[in-house]
Amino acid sequence: MNSSIIPPPSAFPKKASFDRVIPKSRIYENANSSARVKQLFVDQVERIRWSYKLSPTTLNLPASDGVEEIQVFTIDLREDSLKHEVLLAIDKAIPSPIIFILNYNGKLRYVAAYKRVSEADKSKRVISGYFETEWLTADSAQREMPVALNMGGLYQALLKSIIPLAARRRENLPDLTARIDQLRAAEREALRIELRMTKEKHFKRKVELNRMLNELRREIDKLKG
Repeated sequence: MNSSIIPPPSAFPKKASFDRVIPKSRIYENANSSARVKQLFVDQVERIRWSYKLSPTTLNLPASDGVEEIQVFTIDLREDSLKHEVLLAIDKAIPSPIIFILNYNGKLRYVAAYKRVSEADKSKRVISGYFETEWLTADSAQREMPVALNMGGLYQALLKSIIPLAARRRENLPDLTARIDQLRAAEREALRIELRMTKEKHFKRKVELNRMLNELRREIDKLKG
C-alpha cells in the first residue's frame, strides 16, 4: 500500500466541507445495532464528524458507476484502535460510500470498505471487509486529491490508496476486494490450524494438520501474488 497518495484532510476542497457533529446514538439506532456495538461506540469513540461531502456539485465531477456522493467521516478516538463493527454500523446508516479518517493523539489512519449497490436489490448495499492504512502523521501524505474524470473513478482511486494489495492485470475493484476477503479467510484458517497443531498430541493427526496448513499457505501465496 502506497500511503503517499492518500490526501490529507486539508486536500479536500473547502467547497465540500460539511463539518457536522453526528450524535453517536443516532448512528447506532439507525443501524439497529446490538448492545455490544452500542457499547463500542461509548468506549472507543469520542466524537463523529461528518467532515466532507464529495459530490458533483462540490467537485465538478459527474456521477458514475452508481457513485453519486462520497462522504468523509472523521472519528476522534478514545484509544488507538477501533472495532470494525463501529464502522459497519455507520456504513449501514449512510447509503453512499464513506472514507473514514480515524484521529488519535495527533495521528491519522484511513479506513474504508468497498460499498456498492447490490445487483440483486438496488435498494440495498453490499459492503466488503475493511481496509486501513498504518497510522500517519499529518505531513506524511501528499497535498492533492487523486485525479479522476468522474465520481466513480475518484472513489476507486481513494480506495486503491488504502487497499493493501495492488490489482492484478485487468482485475476490477469488486474482484480485487473479493480476493482480499478470500485471503483474509485463508489467513484466519491457517492461524486456527496452527493453534490446533500446538494442542494436538497424536502424531498422525499432526501430520494431517501440517499437510492442510501447507496447502493453505500455498493458497495464501497465490492470493497475494
